[in-house]
Amino acid sequence: MGALGVAFLCWSVGAFGGLLLRQHRAGALVGSGGAVTGALALGFAAIHGLAGGVSQSWHAPWSVPAGMLALRLDPLAAVFLLPLALVGGLCALYGVAYLRAHAHGRPIGPSLAAYDVLLLAMALVVTANDVVLLVVAWELMTLSSWALVVSDHDAPAVRAAGLQYLVAGHIATAALVLLALFLTASSGPGPVVPSGLLFGLALIGFGTKAGIVPLHVWLPDAHPAAPSHVSALMSAIMVTMGFYGLARYIPLFGPPALWWGYLLIVLGAVGASGGVAFAIAQRDVKRVLAYSTIENAGIVTLALGVGVLATAEGQPVLAGFAWTAALLHVWNHALAKALLFLGFGAVAQGAKTRSLDALGGFLRGWPVVGVVLCVGAAALASLPGLNIFASEWLLVRGLLLGAVALRGIARVALLGSILAVVFAGGLAVVCFARLVGIGLAGSPRTAEAEAARRPGRAMVLPLVPFAAGCVIIGAIPGRVAALLGRAVTIVAPAADVQAAQSALTPLAILGPLLALVVALLFALRLPVGRRSLQRGATTWGCAYALPTSAMQYTATSFAQPVTRILQPVLHTDRARETMDRALESLYLPLFAAVARAGRRVRAYHQARVTGSLLYIGATVLVVLALLFLPGARR
Repeated sequence: MGALGVAFLCWSVGAFGGLLLRQHRAGALVGSGGAVTGALALGFAAIHGLAGGVSQSWHAPWSVPAGMLALRLDPLAAVFLLPLALVGGLCALYGVAYLRAHAHGRPIGPSLAAYDVLLLAMALVVTANDVVLLVVAWELMTLSSWALVVSDHDAPAVRAAGLQYLVAGHIATAALVLLALFLTASSGPGPVVPSGLLFGLALIGFGTKAGIVPLHVWLPDAHPAAPSHVSALMSAIMVTMGFYGLARYIPLFGPPALWWGYLLIVLGAVGASGGVAFAIAQRDVKRVLAYSTIENAGIVTLALGVGVLATAEGQPVLAGFAWTAALLHVWNHALAKALLFLGFGAVAQGAKTRSLDALGGFLRGWPVVGVVLCVGAAALASLPGLNIFASEWLLVRGLLLGAVALRGIARVALLGSILAVVFAGGLAVVCFARLVGIGLAGSPRTAEAEAARRPGRAMVLPLVPFAAGCVIIGAIPGRVAALLGRAVTIVAPAADVQAAQSALTPLAILGPLLALVVALLFALRLPVGRRSLQRGATTWGCAYALPTSAMQYTATSFAQPVTRILQPVLHTDRARETMDRALESLYLPLFAAVARAGRRVRAYHQARVTGSLLYIGATVLVVLALLFLPGARR
C-alpha cells in the first residue's frame, strides 16, 4: 500500500504544481513529472499485487455518513491498475510534446493538472473499498475527464461533445448513488433490496462509462473531441473502469439470475457487431477508433455475460474461459487502442486533419510510426500471432465448450455469441485494412500530408512499448493468463482457471510459425527477383498520362461494398455521413419529449410567493407521510 500512497502523492503534487505554475514552463515539467512518477509507483504496486496474490487494505475515519476512507489492493484491482500505470505514464510523456504543438501558445499546465487528477481518480475507483468513496472517486473521474475533453472549447462541436459526455456521466453517477443507498440499506435491518434492481443500477452506472450499447452514445463524439493522448487514456483505461465495477459488484448481489447473463450477452453481441460496422462507415480517423472501442467493449461485455451465465448454470470450466477471456481482452485492447490513438494522433496533427481521405503516404514517410501502427491495426483485426487473437480465440473456444455442455436457451445464446464474435472479427479485418490502407499507405492525398513533419522522439518512443506488448502477449498468452488466474477466482471462486491457461499455451507457437513462413517466402523471392528481367514502366492510367493521388481509393469507396450491404442498419445519408442510430432513434426523441413536458409544466408555474410556499408545504407533507406511514420506518 506504500507504493499506492506514493502514486497518490505524486499525482496530487503534479496537479497542484501544474495548476499553480501554469504560466511557466515548470508547470509542464511538474505536471508531466507527477504523472510519470505516479504511474511508476502504481506499476510497482500493481505488480506486487499480482505476483503476491495477497489482499492488502487500509482505512481511516471519514465524516461522511455511511462512508469510510477504505482502500483495498488485491489481484482483481491489480489487473486494472497495471494497464493504468503503463498507459497513463506513456501517454503523459506523449502528451507534453503533443500539447505544445497543439495548444497554440496557451499554457498546458492546467491540462496536465487535469490529467493527473484523472489518473488519481481512476486509481481511487479501482482501490476504493467503500461504496461511498467509490461514488466520490467516480464523480471526480467524470469531471476531470470532461475538463480534458473540452480542452479545445472554442469549437462548437467540442462543446456539444462535452455537454453530451457530462449528461451521460451524471446519469451514470445518479445510478451509482442509488446503488450505494440500496447497498447500505440492504446491509442493515429491514427488507432486502431485490438483487435484480441492484444489477440494473450497476449496469446503467458502470455500463455507461464502459460504452456498453445502448449506453455508449457519448463515446463516438467525446473521443474525437479530446486531445489524442487523452483519447488514448479514455479508450484504453477509463472505459475499463466500468468493467471493473461490474466485475467487482456483481458477485456482491448474491447468486446471479440467468437473465443477467442473457442480457449482457445480447448487449455485448449487439455492441461488438454494431460497433465495428459503424467504424467502417466513418471517415474521421478518431471516430473509427472510437467505434472500434465500442466493438471491443461489446466483446468484453459478452464475455462477462457468459461468465455470469456459467456461474448461474454451475459450469466452472466455461466460467474460467469466459472470465479469463474478459480480463485478458481488457489488457489486449488497452495496448492496441492506446497505440493507435497516439500514432494516428501524431499523423492527424502532422497532416492538420483527421479525415482519412486527406491522409496517405505515412507508411513510407514515417517508417517507425507506420510499422508500429500496422502492428496495432493487425492486433485489433484479431490476426493470429498477436494478443487480441488470443483473447477472442479463448472466448470462442469457451463458447463452443459451453454450447456442447448446455441445453435450451443457453445453447442458443452461446451459438449466437459465436456468430457475433466471428462476424465482428471479419468486419474488423476490413475496418483496419481500410484504416491502414487509406490512412498510411499509398501517396499523400493533400499537400499538408506530403509536407507533414516527423514527430519528435517524445511522441514516437511511447508507441514502441505498446507494439511490443501486443507481440509479447501474443507469444506467451498462457503465462499471461496465469497472472490473471487469482483475479478470476475473486470474481468467480468456482471457476476452473487452469483449463483456460492450458487452452492458451499452444497459441505460443503461432507467432514464430508465421514469422518463419514470412521469412521463407522472402528467401524464396530473392533468387527469383535476381534472375528475372527487371524493367520499369508506367502502369496504364486509363488514358491519363500523369496519374495523381486523387485517383487512389478513398475511405468511402474502399468501404462501399460492405456499407451497401449494411445500409439498412447504418442509414448512411447522401453526404456519406453515418450518425449513431441509438442517439438519433432513442435518445434525441426521448430528450425532445422531456423538453416538451418541461415546457408544459413551466406554463403552470407562477412566480409568486404564495405558489412557492404551496410547493414547499406539499413537499413537507409528502416527506412526513413517507416517514410516519405504517411500514415506512424499520
